[in-house]
Amino acid sequence: MSVPLSRAAIVLLASGLSRRYGSRDKLTANLGGKRLIEYSASELANLPVLARVAVTPTDRHELKDHLINRFVIALNKKPKHGLGHSIALGVQVALQFKPDAIVICMGDMPFIEAWLIEALLAKLGNADIVHAGATERVHPPTAFGAACFDQLKALDGDDGAKRIIGQGGFRVIGLSAPAPILVDVDTREELDFAKRQLALRHEIELRASRRASHAGAPMEPTPDPVPLSRLTINRR
Repeated sequence: MSVPLSRAAIVLLASGLSRRYGSRDKLTANLGGKRLIEYSASELANLPVLARVAVTPTDRHELKDHLINRFVIALNKKPKHGLGHSIALGVQVALQFKPDAIVICMGDMPFIEAWLIEALLAKLGNADIVHAGATERVHPPTAFGAACFDQLKALDGDDGAKRIIGQGGFRVIGLSAPAPILVDVDTREELDFAKRQLALRHEIELRASRRASHAGAPMEPTPDPVPLSRLTINRR
């Protein structure tokens, strides 16, 4: 049986150390005139879920203040303890809302779309864990059923939830989501790539608008943004 959005909690991880990016916090980097974190945050904030939790460091007040009106903030006092610690912290807060499922999302994935979260939860009826990647390559976001909660809240270290997923004992499904929406940003080069993907999306929207205008169709309302899942991915 699938889990409805109204019974799921989302945990948005936003307390990484950005070691590969440089001295700045990558989540506040400029992508198309907005903070990188805003893309995933705004998409997730529109979902009618039971609870939304954002894990942020205690020393990045700008990041916390940017999210606090849309997420319950879980302050991470020990981000150096790794991704697993961040997940555990977020899960412990999320469990206070008594969800039937928890979806772990990454703040550095700007092209996540709402339908993907719903699709992950829909597949939980057939598995304990559903991730967005292919069967042979685990990739977030990842939905976890109640059978995993105890192990999630006990995580620590840099491996994140991979230990739980790979240890056996749970039924695991990969959704094989389209590659363009699974882009993550760890380096400045990957931020440049995300900018190119965003420019491609805007170009497609503009062409669609022009075609409608030439055909005599009204310009209002403007077309909905083109889902990134329809775009091709071309890393250079």
